[in-house]
Amino acid sequence: MNRRKFLALSAATVSVAALGSAAIVFEDSHSFIPALLHEYIGDYQMDEEQENNFVDAFAEHYGADKLMAVIGLYRIRSGTGLGTRYTNAKVDEFERKLVTDFLVTTDYLAKQDQPNPRVNFIGFKIACNNPFAQFTGLS
Repeated sequence: MNRRKFLALSAATVSVAALGSAAIVFEDSHSFIPALLHEYIGDYQMDEEQENNFVDAFAEHYGADKLMAVIGLYRIRSGTGLGTRYTNAKVDEFERKLVTDFLVTTDYLAKQDQPNPRVNFIGFKIACNNPFAQFTGLS
């Protein structure tokens, strides 16, 4: 490797590290998570207070520091296309967990057949958050 290639590679590495640090520091989860959910789930409406309650509960359940780190990894991957097998797996796991937690902690599944439904946050750690559960005939 000659000096020119080494300097170019070093500059690229420093740029990616700076981008990742900036993404972690400046990304607001209260704007990032709803935007990501709209991208994956589609059109729905949710009051800002309900949305903030979901984001806060998700951050508490997932881990606030871990959430900020994964948001940074997500931004690096989506902005530059860079990622390792490990970081890509972590971001994919985060996306699946976010969508799953949204579906089971809101009433979206009950309203999914409506165009642009108004969704309510039910909450984490409820007795049974399975939207398909049926309790008829139980004593």
